[in-house]
Amino acid sequence: MNAGHHDPDHLDLDLPTSAEGFTPAWLTEVLRRSGAISSSSVATVTSSDIGAGSGVFGIVLRLALTYDHPEAGAPRSLVAKLPTAQPANLEVALALRLYEREVGFYRHAAAFVPVRVPRSYLAVADAATGRFLVLLEDMADGTGLQVGDQVRGLTLHEASVTIENLAAMHAAWWQRPELDDLSFLPRLNEPMYLEVVPGIFRGGLPAVEERYADRLPVESLRLARRLEPVFEELTYRCAVEPTTLIHTDTRLDNLFFDVEGGDGFGLIDFQLAIRGRGVSDVSYLLGTSLPVELQRDHAMALLRRYYDRLIALGVEDYGWDQCQREFREHALWYLCSPISMVGTFSMGGDPRGEALTDAFVLRGFNLIVNCDAGAAL
Repeated sequence: MNAGHHDPDHLDLDLPTSAEGFTPAWLTEVLRRSGAISSSSVATVTSSDIGAGSGVFGIVLRLALTYDHPEAGAPRSLVAKLPTAQPANLEVALALRLYEREVGFYRHAAAFVPVRVPRSYLAVADAATGRFLVLLEDMADGTGLQVGDQVRGLTLHEASVTIENLAAMHAAWWQRPELDDLSFLPRLNEPMYLEVVPGIFRGGLPAVEERYADRLPVESLRLARRLEPVFEELTYRCAVEPTTLIHTDTRLDNLFFDVEGGDGFGLIDFQLAIRGRGVSDVSYLLGTSLPVELQRDHAMALLRRYYDRLIALGVEDYGWDQCQREFREHALWYLCSPISMVGTFSMGGDPRGEALTDAFVLRGFNLIVNCDAGAAL
């Protein structure tokens, strides 16, 4: 089923476009249709914006609920995701079909991912109209998990827990024929990427150089300039097999960890999910979320942990040298992410958005030096 196809049960629902649209009556109807409640009704709704400074492609709201009478299993809190209100970001989101991907993931793939992801109560996307809404379990409510802090960065324990879970997700879908059924997930070398991402890279690199030149390794900017004329070529290299289901936005704002410091883990936000090489999720994780002071000593050791876990889970015909080369290629390709945050996407002037941008740039550009990514060019 195509990701843009409406669930028949939701054809007659008006989708809220702002916090005010999530009324008690509307939420009661959705939760009853999803089976989350049967006899009770939502009495009050209180919304708060939890995406400010971190949600590039969407408005993210937390909806706190009360009911007219108690009912076992009734969610006390939900997370609602709506299209971004930033015009430049929305244009890219629609071009890359980000909303369709997330809806497709929750409808067709979430049940087959061996990683804790939120339950979906409603998932609707329509490419023709730009309508989009997912209504999800609030992973911060009663799960014993708490979201990571992107600005603070990963601890080594959090990095190891994430690596183990990414390896499990990737191994479960590694080279499976069923990947072809997930047609809502593109590949990296499809026109939607080749028409958008190289321009983002080239258009934003001068802004990075102007704003961060005195804070970045000289070698990192030299590598970025070497990459500029061959970005499309690198994209094709990054799109070859082995293929699995990958998240591609494995940064701390999308990761949940055990509040007691154990091995509990959760993963959210599948708008950027694609079919591609698993190690790209590791490159992105370490390039966005591992503090610079930890990268030099631990990045390649964490990559080795990922590789060893893949092999232990049954992945075959995948050598360590290949894994390292792919890691370096994706570390270079993912420079488009911090570059985009400086030169293309608006963080709305939010102070945390500015801190997030700084973290992305400093970590991403330092990683390509710390992992010797120039060897892949």
